[in-house]
Amino acid sequence: MKGDVEFKLEEVFIRVCGSNPYKHQLAAAEKILEGKSVVIRAPCGSGKTEACFVPFLLAEKSEFPNRLVYSLPTRALVEDIAERLKEKMGKLGAFLSVSCQHGANPEDPFFKEDVIVATIDQTIGAYCCTPLSLPAYLGNIPAGAVTTAFLCFDEVHTYDHWLGLQSMLALIEQGHERLGLPFVVMSATLPDSFIEWFKEKNVEVVEGKDEYVPSRKNRRVHIHWVPRFLSEEDVLNTVSDNVRVMVVCNTVFKAQEIYRKVAGKLSEKGIPVFILHSRFLPEDRSEIESKMKAIFKNRRCGCLVTTQVCEVGLDVSCDIMLTEVAPPDSLVQRIGRCARRGGEGQVYIYDVKSPAPYEKGLVEETKRYIMEHLDGKILRWEQELEFVNALLDDRFRKIMEDERRRLTILKNLGDAAFKGDKRQIEENIRQVLNANVTIHENPESLKNDEILRMPWISVNVNVLKNQLSKLNAKYWRIKFSDDERGSFTFKAEQNGIIWPHEYYIVSPEFISYFPNVGLIFGEKGESLKPSSRIDGHEAKERKYPEESWLEHARKCLTKFEELINRERSAFTLFNRILPFDSPKMAQGLIALCVALHDLGKLNEEWQRKIGAADVPLAHAPILRRRPSLPPHATISGYALLDALIKLTRSRGLGGSMALAVAHHHHTRAIEVIPYRLRYMKNVEIILRYLNEKYGLSIELNEIKEKNEKKTQLPTRMVDIERTKSYTIYTIVSRFIRLCDRESLEEN
Repeated sequence: MKGDVEFKLEEVFIRVCGSNPYKHQLAAAEKILEGKSVVIRAPCGSGKTEACFVPFLLAEKSEFPNRLVYSLPTRALVEDIAERLKEKMGKLGAFLSVSCQHGANPEDPFFKEDVIVATIDQTIGAYCCTPLSLPAYLGNIPAGAVTTAFLCFDEVHTYDHWLGLQSMLALIEQGHERLGLPFVVMSATLPDSFIEWFKEKNVEVVEGKDEYVPSRKNRRVHIHWVPRFLSEEDVLNTVSDNVRVMVVCNTVFKAQEIYRKVAGKLSEKGIPVFILHSRFLPEDRSEIESKMKAIFKNRRCGCLVTTQVCEVGLDVSCDIMLTEVAPPDSLVQRIGRCARRGGEGQVYIYDVKSPAPYEKGLVEETKRYIMEHLDGKILRWEQELEFVNALLDDRFRKIMEDERRRLTILKNLGDAAFKGDKRQIEENIRQVLNANVTIHENPESLKNDEILRMPWISVNVNVLKNQLSKLNAKYWRIKFSDDERGSFTFKAEQNGIIWPHEYYIVSPEFISYFPNVGLIFGEKGESLKPSSRIDGHEAKERKYPEESWLEHARKCLTKFEELINRERSAFTLFNRILPFDSPKMAQGLIALCVALHDLGKLNEEWQRKIGAADVPLAHAPILRRRPSLPPHATISGYALLDALIKLTRSRGLGGSMALAVAHHHHTRAIEVIPYRLRYMKNVEIILRYLNEKYGLSIELNEIKEKNEKKTQLPTRMVDIERTKSYTIYTIVSRFIRLCDRESLEEN
C-alpha cells in the first residue's frame, strides 16, 4: 500500500512541479497522508507549499478534512499563493476550488471553497466567530469551516513572536491537538527551540537540506558587511546593464526616497527600475510585480527597490543584493532572493541610522554576528541555521515555554469571541497595527455604495498618527454602522482619534498617490475615485416570496442533504465528539436544528404581524409585512434547549446546539421575549419525518411551547476554551445558516 501511495505522490508531484519531488517534500507528504501533523523546516524556494498541498489532494476525505485553510502573514503573499494553487489545480485537472481571503480581497468570507488561502488574522478571526471581513451578525458562519479544517500555517517566522505566533499555537493546542485534526507549520528560518517544542508534542518534523534541492546545490552567496548607511550612490554604482539588483530597505520612506533619486537616472540608461512596498493599491502592486518578474526572468539587467514585502513569497532572483541590516530571520529570507536559481550571488549588508522597525538590541547583536562570522563568507543552509539559532534560539525557547502568555492570549481570543470584538482579535495577532486610508476632498459627498468602493490602503497606525500630526493635516474618521440585515450608514468625523483597523479619509492637500510609487505623505495630490466594481459579498436586499413555514423547513432539509456531502469533515468531527453509536443519529440531530431553526416564527405574535391566516408563514413579500416583526431566533433555541440536552445526554453539548439555533440571525443574541407557539401540527410532521429517516426519538411535548415572561438564554456565547462544546456550536451554526441562506437564494 505504501508503494502505491509513493507512486501516486511522485506522479502528482511531477505533474504539479514538473520534476521529481524533493526528499523532504515526499517525507512530509507521506506523514500528512498518514493523518499526522507536521512541521517543515526547509530552505527558501524548496517547495514547502507543494509538500502541504499535494497530500491534501490525495487524502481520503472520509477521514481527512476536506477543506484546507492555508494561512499566511501578508495580503500580497495570499494573492501569490492562491494564484499558484489555481495554476497547479489546472495542471492536474482537479475539481477543487481555491479562494483568496484577506481584508482587501475577501473573495470567500464564509470559507466555502475547498482551499481557502487567507491572512493569519482572517483565519483566527473566523475561528473566533469574529471574522474581519463580515458584519458581527454573520460571525458564526465561517467558524465551522476553520474548526474542522486541515490547517496550514506558512512563513510562521514572520508572525509577531509574542502575539501572532502564540495565537497560532493556542489554536493548535486548543482545537486541532485536542480533537486529533492534522495541521502543518512551515518556514525556512525557525530556530531549534521551536522545532524541539513540537517534537515533545509528538508532532512529526521534516527537515530540508541544500543537497535535496538541485538549484541550491551549486548556489554560492557571498556576504559582505558595509559599515555605512545605504545611499542612492551605492545603488547607482552597483546597477549596470548586465546585473539584476535588489535594494531592500527597512522602511517605506527610505525605499521611496532611494527609488525617486535613482529611477530617472537608471531609466535614461535603459535599465528598468521598480519599487514594491506595502502602500500600493492591490491592482497597482500586482501590475508592478508582474512587469518586474518578467524583466528579472527574461533580461540580465533591472533594479528593484523594496522593503520587507520581499521576504515572503516573492519568487524572483537577483545577482546582487543591497540590504539594510535586519534581524537574522528577516535577513535570511531576503538573502534567499539572491541567486535563488543557483550560481553566484553577492549580498552587501549596510548599517542603519535607526533600528526601526526592529528591536535595537537584536539589530546590534545581528551586526556583531555578521562582522564576526559571516563577513566575506559564503552563506549556505547550515550557516543560515547557525545564524538563526545563535540569535533567536533562546528568544523562541522563552516564547514556546511561556504557557501563561498563551493562556492569556487564548482568554483574550475567547473574550473577543464572546463580544465579537474585531479590534481585540487584531491586537492579539500583531503589535504593528494598521489603519485603512484613502484620499478625498469631501467624504460627505460620497454615497453609501461609493464609500464601500473607495480604494483603501493599509498604513501602520503609528506612522499615520505621526504624519498627520506633523503635517497638521485635514482628515476624517469614517464610522460605519450596520444592522442585522446588513444595511449600513456611515458618518465622517473630522480629525478624530486615530485607531487601529479604522477607516480614514485624508484631504489631497496633504497626501498623494501615484500608481508607480504608492502613497506619499506631505505632497499635494488628487482625490481617489470609487471603483466601478460591486463586491459579491456586499449586502443585498432580499426580496422574499410568500413561503409557508412547513415549505421552508422542508427546503432547508433538502439543502442539508446536499450540504452534508460538501461539509463531510465537519460532520465526521461532529459524530466523533457526540456520544452516538450511529452516524445516522448524529446526522439527524443536525437535521433537527436545521429544520426547526425557525420554530420561533410559530409564535402567535410573529404570525399575526406577518399576516398569516390558516397556514403559518416563514416569509412574505416585503410590502405585506408590518413595520416590525418580533425576534424569533432566540425563541427557537430556548424552546429546543431541554430536548437537545436530553438527546445529547450533555448539558454542555446540547446547550451549544440550542445556542447555534438561537444565533441563526445574530451571533451572540441572548434575550428571549414572552411567546406562545401555535400551528404545532406542522412541527409534528417534521418530527415524524426525522424519526423515520434518522431514528431520532423526540416527542412534541419535549418542546417548550410557551414562556410567559421575558428571559435569557443560559449564555451569550460558548466559551472558546470548552473545545468540544465550542466546536459543536460552530459546526451546527454553519449547517443551519448555510442551509437557510441557500434555500432563500433558490427563491
